[in-house]
Amino acid sequence: MLATIGIVFYQSTVSSQQALGWQKHSQDVIARLDQVLYLIIDSEAAVRGYTMVGSGTYLEPHRRAEQQIRQNLDHLRQRSVENKSHLAELDRLQAYVSEYFAITADTIETRATADADSAAIKFSPQRVKTATNGMRASIEKLKAEESSLLDRRQKSLSDSLYKTIWILIISSIAGIAALVLANLLVFREFGRRRNAEGALVKANQELELRIAERTERLEAVNERLLQIGGEREDLLFNEKSARRDAEIANRLRDEFMATVSHELRTPLNSILGWARLLKDGNLDESQQQKAVSTIIRSSENQNRLIEDLLDVARLISGKLRLEFEAIDLAAVVEHSVESLRPAAAKKDVKIEFKDKPADTCLVEGDRNRLVQVFSNLIENGIKFSGEGATIHVSMLPCDGKATVFVRDEGIGISSEFLPSVFERFRQDAERERQDNAGLGLGLAIVRNLAELHNGSVAVTSEGDGKGAEFTVTLPQYQNGVDRSLDDPTDGFDQVVGDDVRLSV
Repeated sequence: MLATIGIVFYQSTVSSQQALGWQKHSQDVIARLDQVLYLIIDSEAAVRGYTMVGSGTYLEPHRRAEQQIRQNLDHLRQRSVENKSHLAELDRLQAYVSEYFAITADTIETRATADADSAAIKFSPQRVKTATNGMRASIEKLKAEESSLLDRRQKSLSDSLYKTIWILIISSIAGIAALVLANLLVFREFGRRRNAEGALVKANQELELRIAERTERLEAVNERLLQIGGEREDLLFNEKSARRDAEIANRLRDEFMATVSHELRTPLNSILGWARLLKDGNLDESQQQKAVSTIIRSSENQNRLIEDLLDVARLISGKLRLEFEAIDLAAVVEHSVESLRPAAAKKDVKIEFKDKPADTCLVEGDRNRLVQVFSNLIENGIKFSGEGATIHVSMLPCDGKATVFVRDEGIGISSEFLPSVFERFRQDAERERQDNAGLGLGLAIVRNLAELHNGSVAVTSEGDGKGAEFTVTLPQYQNGVDRSLDDPTDGFDQVVGDDVRLSV
């Protein structure tokens, strides 16, 4: 029954699809005929404009109309291969079109060789009317026939849909009847299964006894297998971890070499380019000044990159030497601020250091390295701040520790990159878009130097475009207290970088 219903429903669906296809065919034919009629009107207007004015630009719509009319007629002929009456009428329409374009060609040639009056006579309404009226009559006849076919096909589609609806109703009724019959069969089968269930329970009890005995033996075997499997999983995990670490190390090495090569090559190319121009001697005085300034600036950039690489190398190898002494932290911060004011002024960025502690705050550390810490933070703020921005530097009064804040109004740090901001060779994608890419070593050096001074550095940011605030915390100097910082070679350990411990 279901197979029969499915076949009938499939045939109805195919009929519906065919009716829809013929409906689209009729709509396409009518649209093409309307387009031919509109193109004839455009062509006639273009030829009349050319006859009066004589400008060739008026013929562009006529040429396009002629080409599109021929294409539409070819398309209609292909769509009407099986309709002989349509083909005959299309032949008449083709004859009128050919007659019309012969008149237009004669008119255009007359206008090109004679005056407008002669061309107007060639393209007189009486002469053109015969061809255009014939084309309109043929088009209207074709449209009428196609509309009649469209009405019959739409009626066929409606009949097909009506038939499909009845098939669905009959299918639903048949399905309900089949479910009722299935329920009766299932209810009858339940009685048989109750009788078999008693015998099955007894057999299951005997089987459970035998299973319990075998389970005890299998548990002992499984315990041994689990032990072996655990050992294999440990070995596999260790092998995967080692392979992953090796792959990460290779990738980081490749990325590092590519980044260092690019960053070192960029200022070097600028230096070589301007140096060659200076050597040629074709620059005027202003260009020479610009060349010298560019060479100096590029050299300073390259020197700074090299210094950062050397600092990281010293940190990793444990060869960085710190000269500890009691120093005024406010003076160190003031020195860093003043040394970077010219660089900030070039970008129209202000640096404010207002909140200073009234009492002297001493810390024990290397003066030059602490200047490097705060200079890197301020320089980082200048780099990522726009014109008119302000970098706020402040310092809390000492209370067992010294705390310095450096807050900028720059592009900020995304929440995804914030946990990795102090890692070496890591850069935010947003900063790369701002064309401020570098080696990503400045903040890593800041963290390492702060930790070498038994301090720490932290960062907060509300997100992109909302700036960032760095907080440096250092232990306050306690006179007479030995913290094993006087001798930089006594072998105490400091955690530096991601997983490297250095002896300083």
